Formats: sequence, C-alpha cells, structure tokens
Amino acid sequence: MYEEFAQVYDELMKEIDYSKWSDYVQRLFFNSKREIKTVLEFGCGTGNITCNLAQKGLNMTAVDLSEAMLTVADEKADRLGLKNIQFYLGDMSNFQINQTFDAVISCCDSVNYLPDLEALQSFFLSSFECLESEGILLFDVNTVTKYKKTIMDNTYIYDLDDIFCVWENEPDFTENAMHFNLTFFEKNKNGTYNRHEETQVQYFYTIEDIHRCLTNIGFKNMKYYDFGTFLQGSNEGERIQVIAEKR
Repeated sequence: MYEEFAQVYDELMKEIDYSKWSDYVQRLFFNSKREIKTVLEFGCGTGNITCNLAQKGLNMTAVDLSEAMLTVADEKADRLGLKNIQFYLGDMSNFQINQTFDAVISCCDSVNYLPDLEALQSFFLSSFECLESEGILLFDVNTVTKYKKTIMDNTYIYDLDDIFCVWENEPDFTENAMHFNLTFFEKNKNGTYNRHEETQVQYFYTIEDIHRCLTNIGFKNMKYYDFGTFLQGSNEGERIQVIAEKR
C-alpha cells in the first residue's frame, strides 16, 4: 500500500492546509495537563504534520507502514534541516519502542485504515503503553456520514506533470468499508507510459465504537470534538477529533 502513491501523495493532497492542521494539534496540546515536549506520531505519511510540529520545537518520533512514504518524509526533513525527528517503519496496531512520550498522535484519518475493532483496540493499547502518565492520545477519524454523503462513489482525475491518476471510490456499506482504487500512468522518457494500480481501504467507526475500545484499554477523560474546533462532535459530522488521557 502507498508504494506508488508516495511519489505523488503531496501533489494529490496539496489542498490540505497542513500548517493549519498542525496549529490545531498544538492548540489541543495546550489543553493537556502535561506539558507536551515529546510526540509519537503514527501514520506519518510523507511527514507534513511531522515536520510542522518539529519546526514548532517538539521532539518527534514518526512511524509509518510504508517504506516509500518514510523515504519521502525523511528527505523532506533533511531539506528543512530538522534534527529533532526520528522515523521508524512499523505498524500502528502493534508498535513497540523502549521509550515513552508526552503525546501520541495520528492525523489525516490514518486510524480509518485499521480493519476492525480488534485492530483499533490494539492501536489504543500500543498508544497507552507508549504514553507517560497524564500523556494524551490524539487522533481524528472520518465518520460514516462523510463516506455516505461526501466521499460516496465519486471518481477523480489528476493530470500531473509526468503522472496521470484515476481515483475511484467504491463503498461497501455492508462491510463498513470504503475502497479507494487508484490507477497511475507514469510517463517514460520515450513518451510511453507504465501503468500501476493500488487499492486502499478505509473502515468506518462510530464515537460509540471508539469510546468502548478506549475504555477497555484504560483511557480516561475522553473528548470528541467536531474537527478543527472545541465543540462537541457527533457521528453526523464529517470528521471527529478524539482526545484521551492516560492516568
């Protein structure tokens, strides 16, 4: 997953304001009982949030399942001269490290890639074990409402400099899943094209699902915000921001 996608990810996602997203994460940090200095990020992708938070002075440890994504992220950090980031190849649902952190985060609906409640709860357990006392877990999820009303079965065409991409959404509401079928046509120097295909799958979780799993692990003081705000979120919104505390 993401091997071909990594090379064009930033171009396809250029409408996302990562600076604004990072500012929101930092505002959430300011509400924590614990001062946030060290952060473990799961699903860091090409490192956009990672680098923004590192530029704010946070010591970042960033994890992703895709080696190709991590390569892009590492190159980006090098270009920016950032020395306060460590990158690791790993799975967010069973990651282990001999270190604890003030905060664990996962941004840009990475949690929606976890395939079932067992994997979701395993991710919460990994996060819990990586946190200091009074540390916080912070992540966002797309809601069922967003998949049904916004993402739906749309198809998108991206015509980039040397790559042509067709992105097709294929919902499966019986399995609470959304398939993203991507076809890339990469231009060669002789004018011919190589074709690559990738399929990614996201899964739907309700606030009730998330709350039950967090409670099972031992998290406390859970909050569910409408993303980008400090207002109470709901399953009827499009994206929920979740915060949970380890006590």
